[in-house]
Amino acid sequence: MVKLGAFIITYNRPSTLLSTIQSIFSQTYPPDFLWVIDNSNNLETDHAIASLLDPRINYHRMGFNSGPAGAAAKGLELCAREGADWIYWGDDNDPPFRSDCFERLLAIRDANPFCGILGAVGHFFDRKKGVIKRIQTRLLERKEWIEVDSIAGGMCMLVSAEVVKAGVLPDKELFFGFEELDFCLKASRKGYALVVDCKLFLEARKETGRLEFERPVYQPKKNLAREYYSLRNLLFISDSLTLNTMRKRLIGKWLAKAFYGYRYGLGYGWKNMRMIFLAFWHYFRGVKGKTIGLS
Repeated sequence: MVKLGAFIITYNRPSTLLSTIQSIFSQTYPPDFLWVIDNSNNLETDHAIASLLDPRINYHRMGFNSGPAGAAAKGLELCAREGADWIYWGDDNDPPFRSDCFERLLAIRDANPFCGILGAVGHFFDRKKGVIKRIQTRLLERKEWIEVDSIAGGMCMLVSAEVVKAGVLPDKELFFGFEELDFCLKASRKGYALVVDCKLFLEARKETGRLEFERPVYQPKKNLAREYYSLRNLLFISDSLTLNTMRKRLIGKWLAKAFYGYRYGLGYGWKNMRMIFLAFWHYFRGVKGKTIGLS
């Protein structure tokens, strides 16, 4: 019997968290224990967890906002230390979209003898260009499972404890943005395979109406702070994996995006350019962690 551990990252959303916890324990293969990793700056989450009186739930307060990256590193460590064979990596507002996700994913854990990470939705990653590549629907329709380069955030990532014991953890200093990608690429470099269930993948696409989705070349962003973290962290990831071609391509591409943004007006263009050049500035100075607010 596989011992399944789980952790949820949360930040100032106790009511949302309680709903997600209920969804996780309603899985047909529920976790044996769950860690709540709290980035909040108050005790509301602690009190909400205590009110459940559930011995399966453990609570860890980070004491500061460590971001998804820092909280995920702590959650993986705690679950591995408690003897889990596999570990669910979850967010407080993103419960599994099917009640049998864990059961179906664990059923294919032996599909590859080097399987280290499972997921419902994944992507390929172009290591030369530094971009996520969408997997074609027709490929998913022909396979039972496929190997990918990264598991999408909030898509039922299950991590083998062997990956954690091998020293693979997300970079805490990334704070926010592509922490899952960083972790997945490191695991892949260590020789672990990342496997997704094609039927679950297709079900997720049908539910969100993305079976025939085509990613636009560029569209204005509602939250440019996220763009800052995306660029900065991709550049740091390219360094950590010595992907020099990827770094050069990223710099060229984002310089072009800095000017292209003016197509949507002077106000948007200036904010977009400022965020992109701030990301470059912090990258070249080696500035990591939380630097700007996300809201």
